[in-house]
Amino acid sequence: MVNAVYGFANTLLKVLAEFKPTYWAVAFDRPSPTFRHEMFEEYKAQRPKAPEELKSQIKRVHQLVDAFHIPIFEIDGFEADDVLGTLGKQAGEQGSETIIVTGDNDVLQLVLPEIKALMPRRTLSDTVLYDEEAVKQKYG
Repeated sequence: MVNAVYGFANTLLKVLAEFKPTYWAVAFDRPSPTFRHEMFEEYKAQRPKAPEELKSQIKRVHQLVDAFHIPIFEIDGFEADDVLGTLGKQAGEQGSETIIVTGDNDVLQLVLPEIKALMPRRTLSDTVLYDEEAVKQKYG
């Protein structure tokens, strides 16, 4: 099964073609607990475990990211969106705009004037770029 690798590759190519990033990075969750797990024992306790076929593709996704020469960030104790939010904030302080590409709605809380979120809906060609106004329209 290579669905995750295929989808990830298509997303990378779409972002490259559409946004032509000067800098980019990829963050992955670590298998270790985060600071949220330590604070709240029930954090994501009800979430089903990732299927084995998805887990087996993660190594291939890492290889793909390496082939694109994209820096990979994985930090024990933090989720990938924490890392991306921090990188985005730092980039904003340097005057750069950041677009976080993810399917995780949690990242919308990180949207600022200098940080936007590109989120797929049903297909790769059906995406929404959230800025502060779009987040307000969606959530009030």
